[in-house]
Amino acid sequence: MKPLRIDFSTPSFMRAVWLTSPVTWLFGIVGAGLCISMALHAASLQQKRQTLQDHLRQMQARLTAHRVQSEPVIKSTISENQVNAINAAVGQLNLPWGDVFNTIESATPVTIALLSLEPDAKRHLLKGWAEAKTTDDMIAYIESLRGQPFIQVVMLIRHEINEQDPNKPLRFQFEAQWARVVR
Repeated sequence: MKPLRIDFSTPSFMRAVWLTSPVTWLFGIVGAGLCISMALHAASLQQKRQTLQDHLRQMQARLTAHRVQSEPVIKSTISENQVNAINAAVGQLNLPWGDVFNTIESATPVTIALLSLEPDAKRHLLKGWAEAKTTDDMIAYIESLRGQPFIQVVMLIRHEINEQDPNKPLRFQFEAQWARVVR
């Protein structure tokens, strides 16, 4: 039979300390030591982190100061031909091609075959080649282009009949000047 432990004394702190087993005391002391050790290690790591951040700020300040001092001032001159070439390229890039193309496309009926379109941004001019079956279709197309709000002037430059084609279409060249749009 197991012995029964009967204790009629009043509970107190000293009594609890006296009744605590040595193994429990050992684990408590080891646990407290580990907690203190980890707290000291965390404080050490925090101090190292702060030191590294201060060092990083100093290095960034030095790098910024070095960049400001070492940036060479390059003074370049470009020739007038280069300036003209750049301005021509910018003019081509600023061409309102979407508006021009949408205007030409909306004015072109199915009886007209557009062969080529060449924009000239400097003169706001569009040169085009097209084919039509009849002279009436050609004239109606030119009049249709003249009626477009984006187009200011349309001129028929030349026309000829393509004798080599069995359908003998009427090939013609036109120039259309578009409106200067300020955006």
